[in-house]
Amino acid sequence: MKTIKQQKTVLLLLLLLAVGITVRGQSQEKLLSFDQAMQIMLEQNPALLRQKEAIRQKEFEVKSKKGMRLPQVSLNATAMTMSDPLHLDLTPVGEAISPLYETLGNYGVFSGVPNPDPASNALYPYLSDDMSTQIVRQQLLEGGEAIQAHDWDEIIQEKNFALLTASFALPIYAGSKINGANQAAEVNLGISQQELRHAEGVLLTELVTRYYGLALGLQVEKLRKEMLKSMENHYNDAKKLFDNGMIAKVELLHAEVAKNEAEREVKQATRTVEILRTGLKATLAADSIGKVIPASNLFINNELTGLAAWLDRAKELNPQLQQIQGKKELVEIKHRVEKNEYLPTIAAMGNYNIADKNFSPYMPEWELGIGMKWNVFQGMSRKNNILASETLHNQVEYAEQKANNDLEAYLVKLYNELQMQMEQKTELETTLALANEYRQSTENAFNEGFATSTDVVEANTKVLQVKTLRLSVLYNYDVALANFLQTAGVPEQYIEFSSGDNTVTESL
Repeated sequence: MKTIKQQKTVLLLLLLLAVGITVRGQSQEKLLSFDQAMQIMLEQNPALLRQKEAIRQKEFEVKSKKGMRLPQVSLNATAMTMSDPLHLDLTPVGEAISPLYETLGNYGVFSGVPNPDPASNALYPYLSDDMSTQIVRQQLLEGGEAIQAHDWDEIIQEKNFALLTASFALPIYAGSKINGANQAAEVNLGISQQELRHAEGVLLTELVTRYYGLALGLQVEKLRKEMLKSMENHYNDAKKLFDNGMIAKVELLHAEVAKNEAEREVKQATRTVEILRTGLKATLAADSIGKVIPASNLFINNELTGLAAWLDRAKELNPQLQQIQGKKELVEIKHRVEKNEYLPTIAAMGNYNIADKNFSPYMPEWELGIGMKWNVFQGMSRKNNILASETLHNQVEYAEQKANNDLEAYLVKLYNELQMQMEQKTELETTLALANEYRQSTENAFNEGFATSTDVVEANTKVLQVKTLRLSVLYNYDVALANFLQTAGVPEQYIEFSSGDNTVTESL
């Protein structure tokens, strides 16, 4: 068996190995295409997750408003105590009718009492007057005794009682309030869905800015390293020429300064890449994804379809315009509801006593009926509410006009920017070819003693500037395209524009 010390040593080694694996896993490079990055963003970005939860909230609100058309059933339990029981004192009534019974029972004369004997009632259907009088007087005297004996002060509700009832209310007509609430809930759900589409478009533009920004940063870092290598080669050539006495020391010093400057710019480019990578990981909301390397390259399209088609598409699909349309519908619904405030509200209602304790026996076991409430006059509030909703409708109309004008102007601006980037890319191809030729000629001339170190550095710097500008043109095009498609309401088409026969990419 292993000793305790050996066991601790094994556990420590395993722990160190696990930490080493974790550190290496975190530092591993992750090659990520733009499609994959967009999918990660859509699934994990908290801003989109929050908006999806808002949509779920609106969906439940829609279901809640539909419940307004169903009956409302409730159980009601009541326990009451009163200062005194409720009673009804009818003693004056008994005192008023007792003399009548006593007088008629002693002095009344009656006739026409039916013969109760089956054997003789066929011949004598009525008793004689004396017999009739006797029978009726007897009944009256008995009734008088019962009236005298009756307690005319009767309790109709005990002081303490409890009651359990079930009740319901079913709206029959509510002056468009129920329909309006349901329609407004549906419209709010649609607005929330458009807000999600807008958030997706905004985050897609952010992803393009940071993803292709990192791709640009890596390209610039590569160019800076190429520049450093060129400056190192130039310094070595200058040192050989200086050692052979072919150039002055100032030329060697200039070459060394250029090399040192190139080293500084490489370090700066490397730091910039790390900053860009951190921003991309924030958009992806994936801290554990590792060191991201863009697998998709900067690109530019050869041509775009006409602007008119994009304007029509934007007016139909732009999520912000769709939100304004939804708010316009809400205003119209509100206006209809305000107008119907002049109409009555009608509802069916009912109540059933399930159980009771000391509750009045004179109360019914159940009730069922229809009620109506009609506010005939409410000051001038209804009229002014209608006028207010009309002004709100005008506000939304003006906001819609403004949004359409701004949308058209912004799309025209972005479209021209895209065209400008495509034109610049074509022009820079020729400039880059000339810059490369000039650099080669300058380096050859320097080696032959016909050019200075300054000429060589400037020639290499010019090539770097043109290449960097060419990459910036592609990057600016990619970001402007994301903004353009977002404004047009079709950000999902960005993937189609990033590849295909109409696309030119820049390889790393």
